[in-house]
Amino acid sequence: MKKLLDHIFFLRPMLILPIWTIMILGVRAADVREMASPFSISDISALIPEILLAMLLTGLLSGATYIYNQIHDIESDRQNGKLFFLSENVISLNTAYVLVTVLNAASVIGAFLINMTMGFLFLVVAVLGIFYSHPRTNYKGRAGKALWSNMFGCGMLPFLIGWSLYEGAINMEAVLKSLPYLLAVGAIYLNTTLPDREGDKQVGKETYGVVWSVKHTQGSALLRLVLAILFSLMAGDYAVLIAAALASILFIRAYSTRRISDSVMATQAAILLLIIMACIYFPPYLIIAAGGILGTRAYYKWRFDFAYPRLK
Repeated sequence: MKKLLDHIFFLRPMLILPIWTIMILGVRAADVREMASPFSISDISALIPEILLAMLLTGLLSGATYIYNQIHDIESDRQNGKLFFLSENVISLNTAYVLVTVLNAASVIGAFLINMTMGFLFLVVAVLGIFYSHPRTNYKGRAGKALWSNMFGCGMLPFLIGWSLYEGAINMEAVLKSLPYLLAVGAIYLNTTLPDREGDKQVGKETYGVVWSVKHTQGSALLRLVLAILFSLMAGDYAVLIAAALASILFIRAYSTRRISDSVMATQAAILLLIIMACIYFPPYLIIAAGGILGTRAYYKWRFDFAYPRLK
């Protein structure tokens, strides 16, 4: 039982939640279209099987990406004091490589069986995940490439996956409506580079948290969030508009105080607000999200006597 739970939580379900959230909001954008009420609810009976299947495949794909990242991030995880499975020898390196291969293959093949567009999008995410962490390409260690990889891989592409699940294909409308999510994820990612800046600096990673000052990083994050608000207004997507507008209060506070802890809180609030908007549209997601958060917290407390996730 312990080994089974170790392998399940090795997939990093807390990091998969934001991906699922944006995918669901991509379905919402294709379903309810412009200027619809932020409290619009999906046709539950029609969408439950498709969304749950897409969530399963997206979870496998994201899990493979996060595992591959951990494989090539062992030393920086140690420097940053993160309790990750490889850096603590909970999971063997050979097992990690097998999981990456199997999960990537299963998710991409499954996506192609749903429709060709989704299969292609899954393939792009899988390749981007390899480029992000492989030592030869090392996107994660190069500030600009790390930022844009996260903006596309965790923002635009999950949105387009959700859109293609509903429509069967993507078009220019889908791309334009994905821009608020692209920008919002950019804002969130920049904030996440700040707590790790010292450890990343020691292992030679050049994230924007390392190459920029705290003020510059927080300011750039805030600017991207403001642009996300403007683009969401233009797209008529009230779900991301409300989430980004409310989160901007904490982003402004972080920029004013220069405290990294305030940036962490702003990031958590932005993700939580997006999850709430996804739950409003697809109520079953509330059970999944709550179960993931509470289950992860219980697991880490039982397995490592460690409080994760936490607000501080």
